[in-house]
Amino acid sequence: MTTHTDLIDRYFDAWNETDTTKRRALIAATWTVDGAYVDPLLSGDGHEGIDAMIHAVHGRFPGHTFRRTTQVDGFANRVRFSWELTTPDGNPIVKGSDFGVVDDGGRLQAVTGFLDAPPAAA
Repeated sequence: MTTHTDLIDRYFDAWNETDTTKRRALIAATWTVDGAYVDPLLSGDGHEGIDAMIHAVHGRFPGHTFRRTTQVDGFANRVRFSWELTTPDGNPIVKGSDFGVVDDGGRLQAVTGFLDAPPAAA
């Protein structure tokens, strides 16, 4: 399970990275080339699509941080975990749970996100 936990922690590092070059390197280390993310509000395909999606979130929520709120649970090539997006002063404004598929090389192939507490309209 440590391998899955390390992968998901790197996933959050990518979500929180504001430097484009560093974020793209994290995405490449975390996702397969054809990886896909989808939730009720966002989607991104491939490294470029995932990077564009994360960049858009930074634009909408500047200075906010994603953090994992549960242990990473998983078996075989499946993982699940919960998270929250916090304001710069630490108040959670969005909560969710993600489910992922990991390839044989230990990178994410797909993540499906569910919003447990969606953001208020901005």
